Amino acid sequence: MAVKIGGRSGTSEKGSGGGTSLALALGIALLAGTGVVTAIGNATPSGEASISADDRSDAPTGSRVGTSDSAAAEARIVGKGVRLTATVTADSTDCVADSYGRIQDFFRRTPCAGLHRAHFELRDQDGDAAVVAVSWVAMPDEASARALEQLMDTSGTGNVTELSRERGRYRTVRFTGDAYASHRDGPVVVNAQAEPVTRGWTGPALTGIATTAAQ
Repeated sequence: MAVKIGGRSGTSEKGSGGGTSLALALGIALLAGTGVVTAIGNATPSGEASISADDRSDAPTGSRVGTSDSAAAEARIVGKGVRLTATVTADSTDCVADSYGRIQDFFRRTPCAGLHRAHFELRDQDGDAAVVAVSWVAMPDEASARALEQLMDTSGTGNVTELSRERGRYRTVRFTGDAYASHRDGPVVVNAQAEPVTRGWTGPALTGIATTAAQ
């Protein structure tokens, strides 16, 4: 199925009904709190401080989504010439706990089979940051996956909770939905959102990055 791209009309933030991207001081201590962090060696220039991995386990058995998905997204983003400096990932089978809005209500009625989330930190040529939040949701069957994708693509319905809201130093960044893409591969639904951390972001168009991440 083709990737669906573009922002949503009628709301400034997908699913929460408001909010804008907040500029954060980049001197905040790196990745406060818990989380799985990896350096992207082939995307980090020589001499730049690397970020070590704490742990990176695969998704729970039978969930059909896991770190291979985020690793593939990393490779696609880097393949576009984007400077990717950090990745945070998490796995779950409790989509109710890791979602909000009508999407959460959907998962209460139709539990997912597995969930993998990631957020990527990007840097432009001036060192300004942007973040990309991606989720891979495995549903029990294609019918429930289609229903989930349709709801996710509807403005103001909520979403899988962006991992950057829970872990790392970009917790106050709110995703506007302006750079958004979704994709369904059988029973697996992917959605990706990208947001600049500062207004000075001069890197590649973020909608294109979100589309690349969701493929």
